[in-house]
Amino acid sequence: MFLLVDYFFFCLDVFYNLPEFCPNSTWDAYGITFAAGNTIGSQPAGIFVDINNTFYLADTQNNRVLVWLEGNVNPTRSLNGTLKTPRSLFITTNGDIYVDNGKSNNEVDKWTLNATGGGVNVMMVADSCYGLFIDLNNTLYCSIQNDNQVLKHSLQSNGTSSSIIAGTSSSGLTSTQLNAPGGIFVDFNFNLYVADSNNNRIQRFALGQSNATTVAGNGVGNISLDTPTDVVLDADRYLFIVDSKNNRIIGQGLYGFRCLVGCSTSGGSYSDQLNQPQSISFDNNGNIFVSDTNNNRFQKFLLATNSCGKSIHT
Repeated sequence: MFLLVDYFFFCLDVFYNLPEFCPNSTWDAYGITFAAGNTIGSQPAGIFVDINNTFYLADTQNNRVLVWLEGNVNPTRSLNGTLKTPRSLFITTNGDIYVDNGKSNNEVDKWTLNATGGGVNVMMVADSCYGLFIDLNNTLYCSIQNDNQVLKHSLQSNGTSSSIIAGTSSSGLTSTQLNAPGGIFVDFNFNLYVADSNNNRIQRFALGQSNATTVAGNGVGNISLDTPTDVVLDADRYLFIVDSKNNRIIGQGLYGFRCLVGCSTSGGSYSDQLNQPQSISFDNNGNIFVSDTNNNRFQKFLLATNSCGKSIHT
């Protein structure tokens, strides 16, 4: 039986799916191709599945975001406007879509639920956002790989300016530095998690702190990472990591880290393989969606087992 901590959605107004998994949870080794290159172009990047199981994909080649309603084979909506190579996206519960538009346009755009003409600039950035996130205080975060920094901007404030919350102006391996940061996640306590790609680690910045703690990689957690590009958390604050150049998805649990998908052979195009995946998202059934970038596809890995004898929270 799959468990969802639904009370989090109502009490904390969480924008994303927060599954709760058992220690013995497994996913099917063979993925289902949800969208392929003939629809999404080459080198797809960001993916987001909202709490209604609507799927949003960043089509970097064709400068657009594609939207699928649950159960639809073909996209039900396409967002174009002035987007330039969008890499990441984040969707709120009211249907607002936040999209990276940093390449050339130097901004993050907001598309409202029924917008047709284009997005509105809500945050100025220097370059592409490889990760976007909105926390419980309605603060927008953007990780800029080329600047080795994570920026933030309060969506409740006027203007579009931002401030640095993590990283310095130069790449490095110290606790205050990042090297090509990718996906980001902010938990209920406003800890910021960063996939510190070129440092092969996951960093956690506590609220108000510029010094990070390494929580996975580089000898921490008994796991070796090679260019991690995304990180998300579940309801128990366990980490799920896109271990890109190892061509796999790593999950944390009660017994430590283990490989979840892409575990047998790597770098190929068979349904049980990944080739430099970039981002990950859960649907509200606990299935894993992955942008399998070098295979030009988005893969869905079904939750196979998750029975702990717990009750479902409603």
